[in-house]
Amino acid sequence: MEGKIRMRSSTPKLSLAVVVALLAATIVFAQAGSTNVPSWTVPPYHGHSASGGIHTMADISDAAIFVAVTTCRVFDTRDPVGPFGGPRLIGNVTRNFDIDSGPCTGIPVGSSAYSMNFGSILPDGDGFVTIWPAGAAQPTSSFMNTQVGEVVANAAIVPAGSGGAISIFPNTGMHMYGDINGYFMDSGGDLNDNTTLFVDGSDGNEGTITGINRDTLSTTFTMSGVRGFINTTQTGPSGVLGQNAADSGANYALRGINDSNSSDAAGVYGTTNLDDDAVSVQADFFGYAGVRGTSHSNGVLGIGELAGVNGALANPAGGVPIARGRLGTSFGVDPSVGAAPPWGVFAEGDIGASGAKFFLDPHPTDPSKVIGYISLEGPEAGTYFRGRARFDRGKATIRVPEHFRAVTDPEGLTVQITPIGGMATVGVLKLDLEEIVVESSRNLEFSYLVQGVRATFKDRSPVFTDGIFRPGSADASMPPWLSPEQKRRLIANGTYRTDGTVNVETARRLGWDKIWEQEGKPSKGPSPE
Repeated sequence: MEGKIRMRSSTPKLSLAVVVALLAATIVFAQAGSTNVPSWTVPPYHGHSASGGIHTMADISDAAIFVAVTTCRVFDTRDPVGPFGGPRLIGNVTRNFDIDSGPCTGIPVGSSAYSMNFGSILPDGDGFVTIWPAGAAQPTSSFMNTQVGEVVANAAIVPAGSGGAISIFPNTGMHMYGDINGYFMDSGGDLNDNTTLFVDGSDGNEGTITGINRDTLSTTFTMSGVRGFINTTQTGPSGVLGQNAADSGANYALRGINDSNSSDAAGVYGTTNLDDDAVSVQADFFGYAGVRGTSHSNGVLGIGELAGVNGALANPAGGVPIARGRLGTSFGVDPSVGAAPPWGVFAEGDIGASGAKFFLDPHPTDPSKVIGYISLEGPEAGTYFRGRARFDRGKATIRVPEHFRAVTDPEGLTVQITPIGGMATVGVLKLDLEEIVVESSRNLEFSYLVQGVRATFKDRSPVFTDGIFRPGSADASMPPWLSPEQKRRLIANGTYRTDGTVNVETARRLGWDKIWEQEGKPSKGPSPE
């Protein structure tokens, strides 16, 4: 190498409006071929009271994520002629280098800026070099100053331009190289080929950074908006943690919003492990949801001191809900002080079931068995009380309990009298909600059963029109939890075919296909037989 080579740093007054930061100069000697210069790092931030480093100034761009990569030479004009090699830069001629399409792997399309180190080698004369994002206006300030016979290196963060390229303008001929040691992401793109980062700065009070991890462990999450991944057996760590430190306000530590109304869509989808995505559920039963849990164990687990899970059925016309239900609730009252018992299931509205309603007790002698009694069923909301008494001089008076009077309609009362200890003729002299007077041909002990109808539901008909057994979509199948007789009836009335698929002719006749369309569920299905 001929000529005297002096080390020189760039002038301190250099600045670029489009260059995010101008970092400390690194001096290198002229190099032959594409040999990497030593790696450099982004200088740490120091407060105003410290010396050196980068000091805080007014923000001129949204926050971005820096991703470090192994130092790699992107271009060197001393190499053979090509997009990232020669020829030597010509004075007063701009040349573009497409950084994310260069020889350095792992630089994703969509990077917002590049962290690079540039070197000017033996320029023809004194001058300067300007570097800026391709497609933008050339700035009026220089990136580095050059002097004939010198080698100067300088580091900078350069925003990505059109097609991911940067533009370089020397006002004198020279060789030049460019090394990259990292990039920034703030507007979408792949991060190291498996993660996409987004920065939402649309709101002046927000700078939210989210990420998608396209790990090869699962293909289900390839289009996730946010994914957090951890691998630990410790208690407490979370893949994604949302926390709000404020002690008031109707705010959310974690919120999911999904505008889709397709089957199985959800604002928040939780699963206990990646294999649980294969858990089969019937889409027409669940539809789309605000929160959906899928698991081989508990799909959704709710634990609370007031209620484990609260659910409300919204009124389409607005206003208060038309039905509500709670799982595991005491309404905030301590049951140990004599209040109402805690409820496993509490409904503010009707409770319906396609199966029987059991109550269970342990077997008194066999620990492997359980006794299950089924609730008495009938066409009305019945009430009753019962007891024993004795006739005195051929008559007896049964006092009606206050709790029975409070819930029973005065019409429709009945009483059954069963003499004990012998034969007797009995009759009823008076029957109302105050007292019941009965007489007998003999003074015997007797048992009685008084029955009525719940006053608030006395007009409820046992036959009504509802969509309880209506399929949720045209491609649904017969629910497996139905009893054999229920399945037979649904086939006989035309709801399903004998193979368990939906009878589309019935669906069209009753307008179910229109309901499915309104609910945003698929209306396709097998052709009519």
